[in-house]
Amino acid sequence: MVNMIGSFALKKIYKTILTATALSAFTMALPSPAPAQVIKGFELKHSQNYNRRAPGLKKPGENQVVIFSEEPFFKKVTMMKLDPPLSVRERVDRLLYGINTDVPPEYDHYGYEIRRYMSTVGNPKGITDPQYLETQLKNIKSALIILEYWGKALEKEIDEIEVIIKERGDTGSTRSTFRYNRALVKAFLVETRSWIENNRMLLEMLQDLGPKGYSYNEENGYIGFLNKEDLQQFVAIYESKMKALRQMRDYLPFQMMIY
Repeated sequence: MVNMIGSFALKKIYKTILTATALSAFTMALPSPAPAQVIKGFELKHSQNYNRRAPGLKKPGENQVVIFSEEPFFKKVTMMKLDPPLSVRERVDRLLYGINTDVPPEYDHYGYEIRRYMSTVGNPKGITDPQYLETQLKNIKSALIILEYWGKALEKEIDEIEVIIKERGDTGSTRSTFRYNRALVKAFLVETRSWIENNRMLLEMLQDLGPKGYSYNEENGYIGFLNKEDLQQFVAIYESKMKALRQMRDYLPFQMMIY
């Protein structure tokens, strides 16, 4: 139960700031913004912070969480199949489609849908609304299901390519590229799950607390907790989420994600 005595004072002391202001100079050096990317007539709408590293917690001083305000826009698309690969090398290269290689959304069956479901997860404007939290947790569940299918499809393709390479006795660049791509795929699957799961844990924490356990002020960007331990837990999960987000933004198709 939340201790309501002195709640106003506690809110002032135990708070985390969610703000869309620019990152300060001491936080990190940022490259110049990049224009929106156009792929076969489809525009990925992202903020001016597209090429910037993901934000994180500022230390020392008051606990602050700095996030970007603009969300990427993802429309529903009709999925299409790529033409069959013409060689083993092309199959090897395609392992990274949607991971390190940007492809049109209609051909990015898994990655695009994960980004679409996750694009608004973590927006602070609705975090005091139980219905909003429930909707976003459903989005997270959908993203995890898609990731599971993606992982199985990649594992199947990797196994088939490995058999072909062994049968042919390849020792050149195709084999080396395959080993590299295989390792990158495995790392990507682990990091993507970590990113999604950390978002899930954060929202589930707020859902468990309920609207009486915390508050969010859209005007000044403060999220306040009545309980110090809740604040500390929130900051710990948020910091893990930001670490996972930074890892995800290393993958080209995921660079526009902000939560």
